[in-house]
Amino acid sequence: MNNDPKVRLITHDVYPPDARTEKILYEMADADGVIKPVVALPDIHFKHSYHTPTGVVVMTKDRIIPKFINANCGMSFIKTPFFDREINDTALDKIFNYLRKNIAVSTRSSPLINNADLKEIVRKGAEWSIDRYGLCPDDLANFENNGSLLKDDLRGIDEIMSYIPDACQQMGLLSWGVLGYGNHFVELHVVEDIVNSDIAQKFNISKGQICFMIHGDSRAFGQSIFDFYSGKAKKLFGLQQIYKKLHYKILSSPISLPAVKSALSKVNYYLNRAKSTVYWKMDGWNRKRSLSFSGFDAKSKEGVAYLTSTYCAIDYGYANRAYMASIIRDALRNALNSDTAGVNILYDGNHDALQREVIDGDLFYAHRNGAARALPASYFKGHPVFSQTGQPILLPSSLGSPSYLCAVTKGCRDSYYSSCHGTGRVIERGQARQLFTAKDVFENMKGKNVKIYDYGKGNTSEEAPGAFKDVEKIMESVMEHGIAEPVAMLMPLASLKGWR
Repeated sequence: MNNDPKVRLITHDVYPPDARTEKILYEMADADGVIKPVVALPDIHFKHSYHTPTGVVVMTKDRIIPKFINANCGMSFIKTPFFDREINDTALDKIFNYLRKNIAVSTRSSPLINNADLKEIVRKGAEWSIDRYGLCPDDLANFENNGSLLKDDLRGIDEIMSYIPDACQQMGLLSWGVLGYGNHFVELHVVEDIVNSDIAQKFNISKGQICFMIHGDSRAFGQSIFDFYSGKAKKLFGLQQIYKKLHYKILSSPISLPAVKSALSKVNYYLNRAKSTVYWKMDGWNRKRSLSFSGFDAKSKEGVAYLTSTYCAIDYGYANRAYMASIIRDALRNALNSDTAGVNILYDGNHDALQREVIDGDLFYAHRNGAARALPASYFKGHPVFSQTGQPILLPSSLGSPSYLCAVTKGCRDSYYSSCHGTGRVIERGQARQLFTAKDVFENMKGKNVKIYDYGKGNTSEEAPGAFKDVEKIMESVMEHGIAEPVAMLMPLASLKGWR
């Protein structure tokens, strides 16, 4: 870890940020209202299509800077009562075909929920899904913020919803049970090794146990809110681009034909792919450009609107991942002929979020982009498990590589009690498509006995293992800086990827 007063690098020596990334980090540190230093975590990497690098934490006292974050995203870790001896190829096919049938990859053409449901989801977050789909009520305490940032808000739900444009609300109806593209996944793991037996016992984790990770968010609901208010941050009312206005208007319209919505979703997907390739090929220009990080006062009219709508998206994300956990339970019951089998959510939290939080007695607006909150046991007084172990932390890896379930045994104030959300890229998406092929990826996974399920066709090569950092080195950094300790090593058996 360096001692620079502006930018603190909590990274592995093998993976230092490049000059372009460091330049942006210093520009972020100089933005109005930023409390120095800005923190870069072990998975730090540059993305051509984003304003800021992934793996960054920024604190402010009274400013909100929309470009410092992306639309909310997070992960869930789900325990099952099953073990590897009970899972074979036939069972995997049944499980993942059920998941693929019931979890959509992109915006739905018709809604699964109604407007009244949306209001309840925004207000209650994960609690709504736990109640509606019969998940374990005790698991709500395992969610970051108990699964909702708005449940105890004194404002009425109609006032809260007034901050969300009508088109965004319609996108919320169509985003339920949607996984999304890119690196989003539902992955089945087996506990390969127990590293810390004491904490593993407290987590009720055993060797050979089957567990799942979900990487997902609020999809087009959160993205449309982010687009709307990012436009406002630049003093432009409405969505940032005419295309996005049209895109959301068509997708949210009840009179748009399903075929039109499906075609538009595909167009948007391929436009994003093309954009990432163009940005990669314009690398020289990207290295030279300077960025402007404007924001607004958190207590201003715009600040209240932005924070409220962001909290709505975060609550939706908690609820959406809990809903997908119920689908995992149903898939297991269907595949393994066990009508009463349940699942438990050990932890669910965000790694792309803006929220107000107390750190060692001080109140901040925490902007985390590709960074998860990582709190020690002292922050969980009254929790039956986390008060002894600290918060669970997930370190997912590249396809076919081991991942880790960790615990925040000490906590790292230097990282603003934050951890990386994965290993991070070493090769940008556009470049990965030039270097790897889908055949490379599938043959690699076949050699590792990992089954891949997707939605038909698409950008498999973007997620090639060679495009990511080594998980063992990232784990070393997490341990070295006291962020978290490994509890169990997990090996993937099968993955449902958000490829089209």
